[in-house]
Amino acid sequence: MRKTFLTSLLSLFLFFVIGVVLVSAQGSTGNPTINATLQNPFKGGDSLFALLKTIINNILMPIGGVIVVLAFIYTGFLYVTAQGNTTKITGAHKALLYTSIGAAILLGAWVLANVICATIKQLGGPSCPS
Repeated sequence: MRKTFLTSLLSLFLFFVIGVVLVSAQGSTGNPTINATLQNPFKGGDSLFALLKTIINNILMPIGGVIVVLAFIYTGFLYVTAQGNTTKITGAHKALLYTSIGAAILLGAWVLANVICATIKQLGGPSCPS
């Protein structure tokens, strides 16, 4: 235990020493100014609402939709491979129920978010990004 601790401590120390040497090796030729701009990869706007809506609509919903379709296909596969076995059919029924509940939650969350956003807009709050 002690040997492992000392080895880890020595490795960490060497890592930081080598890091300092590498950073110092670049040198300085005055005070260069760096002008860099970061582009928004989501292209959804500049507000938190816009970012969240872009993430939900462009990332979570497509991935969730694909997972739901694959889960329904898997459930059909369970029904086909059950071949009349009641315990396997019961398992397929449960899988179908849970897949349907998951799809309803995914779709319901999207609908609820859009309804809340529209309600806030009608009350005179900030408009939701489209």
